Amino acid sequence: MVDIFGLSGAQFETFLLVFFRVTSMLYAFPVFSAPQIPTLVRLGLGAILSFILWRIVPVVHLAPGIYELGLAVVSQVVLGILIGYVASLVFTGIQFAGELIDLMIGFAVANVINPQTQQSITVIGEFQLAIATLIFLVTDSHFFLIEGIAGSFTLVPLPYISLNPSLAGNVALFFSQAFLVVFRIAAPVVVALFLTNIVLAFMARVAPQMNVFVVGLPIQVGVGLIMMAISLPLMATVGPELFQSVAHEMDAVMRGLRV
Repeated sequence: MVDIFGLSGAQFETFLLVFFRVTSMLYAFPVFSAPQIPTLVRLGLGAILSFILWRIVPVVHLAPGIYELGLAVVSQVVLGILIGYVASLVFTGIQFAGELIDLMIGFAVANVINPQTQQSITVIGEFQLAIATLIFLVTDSHFFLIEGIAGSFTLVPLPYISLNPSLAGNVALFFSQAFLVVFRIAAPVVVALFLTNIVLAFMARVAPQMNVFVVGLPIQVGVGLIMMAISLPLMATVGPELFQSVAHEMDAVMRGLRV
């Protein structure tokens, strides 16, 4: 058997599969996937984590041939991207909640560039996403993702994955939970603005000579910003709970991928 860097062929293949799984997860996980983090940093972090985890992962013995190795590598990349996508659903829901608030206030016409995705999003959507990212880092919730990477080798052993029928149901459930996040975050502001619009509609009926569009816009902006300032501390309470739920989501998805 050929030795590579002092490793047997099976040990080197095991390290390679661990590296592809860990690196693909880091490229898809929230915060770690931000373009501000250089590619070499992500590759270096993936290599360090892979070296640590490789020591505790059982050595796999693949059948000789490039086809088996390529199939195993593709399986690890698919698993990493899928798990990272599930983990990012919470942040997507938080961003969409901010965009919904922008739509109700009237800020939807003003867009900024999201530095993480390089996409155009609304102002409050970017603000909510930035607050959620800070809470995510301050509460050390990123360690849950690293624990999820380590636990994935127990739930989905190397080298292959299997797409079980229950996986589609789990992903659909997480989509519905992401929308629930939207309503939990945006509900105070949206309800207040909805009631404000009802009051403005009554004012338009009582005093038709009043230009509701001129009066209503600053009222909507004022009510929306005041309610957002009042409800913003709730993010510090709801945020950690949402981030901890990501670990359970990752666990359920990985159970649907093991052979």
